[in-house]
Amino acid sequence: MAISALEFQQLNRLFEQHTGISLGKNKADIVASRLASRLRASRSPSFSKYYRLLLTPEGQDELQIFIDKLTTHETYFFREQAQFEFLYHYYQHNRPRHSPIRAWSAACSSGEEAYSLAMILDDLFYNRPWHVIGTDISEMSVLMAKDARYAISTVGKIPKRYRIRYCMKGTGKNADNFTLIPTLKKQCSFQEDNLLNLTTVDFSFDVIFLRNVLIYFDKPKQQAILNNIIKRLNHGGLLFLGHSEAMRDKPACLQTLSPCIYKKVAL
Repeated sequence: MAISALEFQQLNRLFEQHTGISLGKNKADIVASRLASRLRASRSPSFSKYYRLLLTPEGQDELQIFIDKLTTHETYFFREQAQFEFLYHYYQHNRPRHSPIRAWSAACSSGEEAYSLAMILDDLFYNRPWHVIGTDISEMSVLMAKDARYAISTVGKIPKRYRIRYCMKGTGKNADNFTLIPTLKKQCSFQEDNLLNLTTVDFSFDVIFLRNVLIYFDKPKQQAILNNIIKRLNHGGLLFLGHSEAMRDKPACLQTLSPCIYKKVAL
């Protein structure tokens, strides 16, 4: 079903109100494609009727599905692996003195990034308390992260020594999946949150991964998100951005260690 310019504008505005993300005009066909199944499921004969459903009290469950459908979920284990290697080698030589050591996957999607961080921290600090938190605006993504079941075809992204130590192949109906060992999953928690208006993240971190997120926001919202993130980064803590997200106007409290990798320093 084709989507009109007005219908796209209405749905885009609603999506931005809830996520802070504005979809470009060239995304109209993608929006129509991703929502086509929801029009059928909700028995909405048009995108206009679907939009009106999302505004009603009865449509609030559908509103969350709408957000999930339009949120980007692309991720995999040890994505941009050089950054994980940097983190590992940095902490080999710069061990935090405090405990617990906390890391935050600030747009965790289905959990692969958070569990990649967990493997690194467990390898480095197996005899010390540590914890990884993952947050995402998508309820579906958070549920998938908590479930921690992944296609066996994706396990090859995980370094061999970590596959052996932390991964468990499924059996029976889960034979095509794998999961992580319980002791690793126990050290990870996941929750819904919005980076523009954080409500569940109330402590500070030694490591924050905010990768491939800022590119979806305009400049003012990028700055607002960075302010929220930097406030929650410990002095001496590390901030990782995506490779296309290097800061041009870097705040004075951040020292560049490598492209898109920053350390918070005292002023």
